[in-house]
Amino acid sequence: MPGIDAESGKVWLGNLLLFAAVLCEAAYSVIGKRLTERLGPKQVTSMINLWGLVLFTPAGLYLAWHFDFGAVRWPMWLLLVFYALAACMWSVWLWMTGLKVVPAAQGGVFTVMLPISAAMVGILVLGEPLGNAQGLALAIALAGVVLATLPARQGR
Repeated sequence: MPGIDAESGKVWLGNLLLFAAVLCEAAYSVIGKRLTERLGPKQVTSMINLWGLVLFTPAGLYLAWHFDFGAVRWPMWLLLVFYALAACMWSVWLWMTGLKVVPAAQGGVFTVMLPISAAMVGILVLGEPLGNAQGLALAIALAGVVLATLPARQGR
């Protein structure tokens, strides 16, 4: 297959990890829907980030012990701050706000937009090639989102 390097023996592991991530995203949508029934989106976002802080602080402190923070240039720090705000705050708040008013099954369909948007950023920003198979897959995924989110037809 074109685009696969010498590490191709580990492709199965990458696919397995991606599948595990998809299962986590599905759980995230269903659990998020339950949480937004009782709590506001800002409260859920705060709780998620608080748990992340509690769970990752020990590992973070361990890794920070020998890390040279001075080696990181300030533009990279700005990107890290933006990433933290976008991934941990804005996207979670937007997702939970949407789940508050959309059924979990319909909201979960929008997780398909993650690979679509990631592929488009890779193509447009990083200049990665888009093959026919990938283009077709993206088109089918986008069509699936459109079909799954169309308003239900009313019986006559």
